[in-house]
Formats: sequence, C-alpha cells, structure tokens
Amino acid sequence: MARALVVQAGGPGRVTNAVEGFGGFAKQYEQIEKVSAHHGNFWEVLYGQIGRDRAVMFDLAEKLEFTETSEDRRVLDALAYAQRHRHARGEYITAFDEEGKAVDISFAAQNWRKAVVDKTRSGQFVRKHFEAMVFTALAEELRTGDVAVVGSEEYADWSKQLLDWEVVKEKRVSYLVEVGLYEEGETTAFDAVSFRRELEDKLAAAAAAADAGYPDNDGLVIDSETGVPSLKPHRSEGQRPSAKRLEQEIKARMPERSLMGIVARTAYWVDWWQRFGPASGNEPKLDDPSAATSSPPSSRAPTWARTRPLATFPA
Repeated sequence: MARALVVQAGGPGRVTNAVEGFGGFAKQYEQIEKVSAHHGNFWEVLYGQIGRDRAVMFDLAEKLEFTETSEDRRVLDALAYAQRHRHARGEYITAFDEEGKAVDISFAAQNWRKAVVDKTRSGQFVRKHFEAMVFTALAEELRTGDVAVVGSEEYADWSKQLLDWEVVKEKRVSYLVEVGLYEEGETTAFDAVSFRRELEDKLAAAAAAADAGYPDNDGLVIDSETGVPSLKPHRSEGQRPSAKRLEQEIKARMPERSLMGIVARTAYWVDWWQRFGPASGNEPKLDDPSAATSSPPSSRAPTWARTRPLATFPA
C-alpha cells in the first residue's frame, strides 16, 4: 500500500520529468503547433522559409515601395499593419487597428483565416501565422501584377505601360476593324453601349442558330425536365487516309537513332550534363568530363555514346 501511494504521489512528477526530457512543455507545444500546421497544409509556409527569413522579408518590405495596380489595397494595408507590429514579442496581436476597426483579411483563403484567428482569443491574431499569411499574399499579388514595386522592371506597374488615351483614340478605329467589331467606313460612335448591343446581337444569333439546328443535331441532348444540355460521347471515324500517308512519309524520312546517340547529341548541343554531379558537390577530376569536342557527337562521339544501345527508336 505504501509503495502504491508513493507511485501515485510521484505520478505527476514522472510525467513532468518525461516532458522535460523531451525539451520541456514549450518545446512540446511548438511540436503540436507544427503538426497542426502540417495538417492544414501550412507546414512549409509557417515553419519553413518564412520563419527563417522573417527579418529579411521585413527589411525588404521597408526598403521597397509597393503600390497597388487597382483599387484593392487589402494586402498592402495588412502588410502595413504587420510592419507596425514587427517588434512584437507576444504570440498574439490585436485584430483591430489604431482606429478600432477590424483588420481586413478577407483577401486570404478560408484555411488561412482559420489559422490566423484563434478561436479561444476573440479579437486577436496569431502573430506568426498572420505574418506568414501577409507575405504569402504579397508574393502572389506581385506574381499576378496586382501589386507593383516602384522603380522595378520585372514588377513594374503594368497600368503605367498602357498607351495614352489620345494614342488609343487614334488607333481605336483601325483596331476595331481588325478584330471585326467595326466596319470599314462606319461613322457611328463605338462606345460601351454599342459594344454590349453588338455582343447581345451575336449571342442572340448564335442561340437562334443552335435552336434551329437542334432537331438535326444528334450529338446534343437537352433534358426536358431540367433543361440542362449535354453532349453525347463523340466516336472517332478512324484515321483518314491522308493522315496515314503523312505518318508513313514522316517515318520514311525520319532516320532511326539510338537511345545513347540521342543522349549524346542533346548533351552536346544543350550541355545538360553540367546540371548533374556527385552528391558531395565536388567538381569532377576529369579535364573534360563530357568528353565532348568541337565536332558534334555524330562524328566524334565520346566513348559512352558509342556503346551499343539496348533499344532504338525514331528521333
């Protein structure tokens, strides 16, 4: 009985000792968060490159001048909010700005919003998740051109590269004629109303043509109850004689190449062999590891390219 009481009394202590042996409770909580992030497909984002390069990303965000290319400033506003809380050391930050308004994170996907908002802490964001979400969204906005970098060439504001309106007006008529939206010599004004009316006329004509041809169209079926159209599977009529003749002519003119010959030729012309090397990262000791010369491998191929191939196929 006494021994049982001692074991029971030391139970919590043994659990604590076991946890301390694995790095302590803080380390275990971090591992639990990593597992949760992995289940939410945020492993690489939250605990990968963003976590390691957080300081670099904030430094770049301060040195670069970002501008929106549309009226949507939600990502840049969220970035500014993250920058104001850059030196925060707590795990959570408030979800309201200095004016008491809620920070808009509607630009993010639902999974991101679930990760950023802590259900147990109303009105607060998980700081590191919020920062990861903002930088991920900023990278996507830069990729799509919704956010530009002032003074940049690759991430320049595409709207600044558009033609001036005076130039557009000079070229508009010829462009509309070229794309089939305007007739040569037409004098009527072409604006949004006329453009919409023309599209409506084309859609109405296409719909009328589809209705007229429906009885003779064996491949189109419209459900009488739901009105949903569907297409029957199209069966091929077989290869046409002209296609067969073309295939035979190509095969007759296409020389047969060995597999190793193709590898040697592509290695010579493209130099893809430079992309491969030992896992140690050391440079090869051979003076000419590719054994390539100034002549194509068809005439002076390296030894490994002149070996007898196991199989051949047309190049």
